[in-house]
Amino acid sequence: MIEAFVGKGGVGKTTIAAAYSLICAEHGSTAIVSTDTMPSLHYIFPENTVNLDVFEISESEVSKLWKKRYGDQVYDIVSRFFDTGFEIIDHIANAPGVAEEFMISQIVGMGETKKFDYLVWDTPASSSTMHLLYLEKDFYEHLGRDIKFYFSMKDAFKTNKTLEILNEWRELSKKVWNEIENSKFYLVSTHDELSLLQSYEIEEDLKRMGISVSARIYNRTSQHEGYITIPELQGTAREIVEKAKPFLRKLFNSTHGK
Repeated sequence: MIEAFVGKGGVGKTTIAAAYSLICAEHGSTAIVSTDTMPSLHYIFPENTVNLDVFEISESEVSKLWKKRYGDQVYDIVSRFFDTGFEIIDHIANAPGVAEEFMISQIVGMGETKKFDYLVWDTPASSSTMHLLYLEKDFYEHLGRDIKFYFSMKDAFKTNKTLEILNEWRELSKKVWNEIENSKFYLVSTHDELSLLQSYEIEEDLKRMGISVSARIYNRTSQHEGYITIPELQGTAREIVEKAKPFLRKLFNSTHGK
């Protein structure tokens, strides 16, 4: 199960996700994954931590993985329509949306390895997170239409290889979206008006995709009914992370029945 911390930029998602991952690491092997374009987990965890693996996934890294995993398949399809060389794959791999879509499947794949007992996702700012999720949902829905299109054009092909590839992609996308629907999304906000307004929008966007918020976290504020609250904390980045842990134990215990 993926546990994702979402919210607008600057509300402390990374700090809270890092603190939560340390609690998870007390109970089993844990991975914390950042997909932020400017990740900062390496500042919080500059050295190895017991039971905790830290991953910062960049778009360039994901583009390379995408080419390795799907380059030949995509070229097989594209070359049936156009007379082009394999360099077209470099262009597609760097096209907007490709790396972002593959990022989520990479996170899901980490869970499937069974290497980790807990998988924490430190998401980018809200607009980027919603973009990622919408891309994944649209990708799955479009593949169904793409397969229908293939059937209408199948006489133009000499093999069923294209259909096999499209079906493989559709099954992968279905699996990834099922994992997203079964993930826990924790909404992080501060008490200022703009943060609250955006948190309401994020929650509504998630609802429209069939995703519910499992918990709401108020950061840098006093107690608030119905929310997990974390007061303003002082110190270095790692010190603040350590100080935030006691406020998140209730969330861990309620989620994992500890």
